[in-house]
Amino acid sequence: MKLRNGRIVTCGLALAVGVGTLALGATSATAAATAAATPGVTANTITVGSISDISSPIPGLFEGAKVGTQAYFDYINSQGGVNGRKLVLDARDSAFSSGTVTSEAQSIAKNDFAFVGGYSLLDGAEQPIIDANKVPMIAQTLTPSLSADPNLYSAIPTVNGGEGNGFFKWFKSQNPAAVKAVGFIGSNAAASAVASEKTYKALTYNLGYKWVYSRDAGYTETNFLPDMIKMKSSGVKMVLEIVEGPAEVSTMAQEIKQQGLNAPLVTGAGTYSKAFDPGSAGNGTILFTSTALYMGEDAKVIPAVSTFDKWAKKADPQTALDLFTLDGWINAQLFVQALKLAGTNPTRASLVAQLNKINSFNASGLITSQNPAQKIPGQCWLVAKYTNGQWLRYGPDPKAAFVCNPKGFFPASYKGIPR
Repeated sequence: MKLRNGRIVTCGLALAVGVGTLALGATSATAAATAAATPGVTANTITVGSISDISSPIPGLFEGAKVGTQAYFDYINSQGGVNGRKLVLDARDSAFSSGTVTSEAQSIAKNDFAFVGGYSLLDGAEQPIIDANKVPMIAQTLTPSLSADPNLYSAIPTVNGGEGNGFFKWFKSQNPAAVKAVGFIGSNAAASAVASEKTYKALTYNLGYKWVYSRDAGYTETNFLPDMIKMKSSGVKMVLEIVEGPAEVSTMAQEIKQQGLNAPLVTGAGTYSKAFDPGSAGNGTILFTSTALYMGEDAKVIPAVSTFDKWAKKADPQTALDLFTLDGWINAQLFVQALKLAGTNPTRASLVAQLNKINSFNASGLITSQNPAQKIPGQCWLVAKYTNGQWLRYGPDPKAAFVCNPKGFFPASYKGIPR
């Protein structure tokens, strides 16, 4: 649009005095040359790639990442695209094969403008290709080393060994006895899950929590009843679950009730999904998250929730509106924000230059304020409680925003973030 309303209008005036033909020809030649030299950029489109675990190891595992990215692109394209170009997503399936991921990453690096919105347990296989070609990647990642890669920008930055601890400070103030007897079920399905468990254990111990039971489950496990029996005999007063999926956490909620284990179930953002469906056994489950209640509960107070829900369902009427769908959407939004300012004929370098300027990003209220440019995560949060089939804001939460007091980050030394 800037090219049409800016340079071409100016050239039209130049034509009236007899020199515009040269000016117009030079402008067109420059645009064509830029498009030809930049992978994925044509006169009418910009194509980006993504790699997600879709068919394996569990069918549809991270398909939401593709759906969310496509949904945001559809939304932007409905408004005319970015600077006159439509956005195209070249979405690939990892097939849960490192070799496949490597091959697909090489193809994307050669032919597409950037990596946007994918999600894979094997994303570490993308890193050598991204680094060798200096391709910007705008996505959430799972491989610990990739989170610190200079070519990566995440809507919600992750830190190896670091997490916000504001919620845990608040929970301790509300439940001082419960935090002295924590039960935890982890996962050995991925290095990121194991690393997350270690981080949360260090974080909670630092605040005075004590774990009295913990075990790592395999990704195919669906029965945790023996764990609940052992937790009850160990005197567990709080069950913390932040790495298993919503279906597994649903089962845990039912088994906690079945065993008469008198302990609140506390869980993280991944449980917030239609797949969490424990019935009345889930009542009282506590969720802490850095996202809005995007399945519709916050729609009246955060307009971006309605926009996300509408376009995600357009992209895939069967979408679960899970965390991975939101991840795709918010990283696509981060990409588009930078792309709009990267020039009418963007290059990877001009995109990176703009990404490096985004020090405050909240995806129109869908997430807490983050600093993608410097890879500094936000410290605010909200709490929701599961009540009769729905999640309701709970505790100290404001109606339409996030709690920023208490705040904090563990470890305290990370880039000067206060404990």
